[in-house]
Amino acid sequence: MEEHPVEAALGSVGRVRILRCLLSSPRPLSKYALQKATGLKSVDVKRDLDKLVSAGWVKVVKSPRAPDKYSVDRESHAVKALEEFFRALGYI
Repeated sequence: MEEHPVEAALGSVGRVRILRCLLSSPRPLSKYALQKATGLKSVDVKRDLDKLVSAGWVKVVKSPRAPDKYSVDRESHAVKALEEFFRALGYI
């Protein structure tokens, strides 16, 4: 059976934690801020962000004088559904 995009995007506890942080934040967050908020190792945050960006659920916010930051793509139907699901469960 072929891996579904949802399985690829949500395939780890780390990705769920990152999504939770990004959905709860009114502004984009750096890898460092996500590492501190999730308790994940920096290598895990990078790997999980790469997967979420590839899935189209997270966007990279570039700045010429600061580290990249990340935010959820609030226009994505999948992200909207996840946010609704997380809220219904009291996760965010």
